Amino acid sequence: MRFVKRGIAILTIILAILMVATTVSAQTLTFEQSATSGNVLNGKIDIVKIGGYVQGEYQYFYVVTKDVGINQPPDGSTNTLTIAIEAEVNGEDVTDYVDIVVTWTNNGGSVKTTAIFTTYSGGMSTLGNNDMVISGNKVTVRVPASLFQDVTIYNVEFTTVSTGGGQFAGDQTTYYPNSSGSGGGNTNNNGGGNQEGPPSEEAMGLAILSGIGSIICIAVWLIIWILIGLWAYKDAKKKCNEHPGLWFLVVFLLGIIGIIIYVIVVKNECNKQQAYMPPPPPS
Repeated sequence: MRFVKRGIAILTIILAILMVATTVSAQTLTFEQSATSGNVLNGKIDIVKIGGYVQGEYQYFYVVTKDVGINQPPDGSTNTLTIAIEAEVNGEDVTDYVDIVVTWTNNGGSVKTTAIFTTYSGGMSTLGNNDMVISGNKVTVRVPASLFQDVTIYNVEFTTVSTGGGQFAGDQTTYYPNSSGSGGGNTNNNGGGNQEGPPSEEAMGLAILSGIGSIICIAVWLIIWILIGLWAYKDAKKKCNEHPGLWFLVVFLLGIIGIIIYVIVVKNECNKQQAYMPPPPPS
């Protein structure tokens, strides 16, 4: 019965360690990039900066336009922001892996906003008020970071379009995660290009936080194994083993393999020592 309880305790520890060790992080993007544009009929949709960052369980993307008012199109017109992500999924190039579309339509002075994102598998979800923030000339949207788990992102394409009143205008900028260079795309009445900008304070802050998080994870990992090693040390002493310090090192250095070796090899030797009765001294 005692062996069963000990086995359950060890199994619980191992499962907890495996849960920490096998936590999978999604591929995330942290970047900021300036953009230069050509002939844009409506300056409100002229892209001047794009970026992305990770916070909590969400991947954020943002677009900065030349003038304030991307969410306030003229009466009878529509403004649209599209963020299209191309990725490799199971060895296959998927052009529209994730598409985020935000549309503002002005109908008689009443502006209606719709925001959705679709995935290559056919999923479609509506973005809520908490998933989109407009601050001046900056539009920020977010989607679950889990969408980018176990995939390789090729590029993120940002496009703005304005239609209505017989006019059409647009701008387009593309970010390439795995390339030092980048190129721009064109929409009607617009020739665009872009260039890499210096890391923003926001990106640098996220990088620092990521480094601190890695250090904390390593420290927690070491503390866990030190505690498990101390458990092996105390348990070996309780079993009257002659080398408890050695078993601390075995478990600490070999991890799960060390625990398995310890459970198999170390037996309770206290009964043996009590059973042995030295001969009485000569009278």
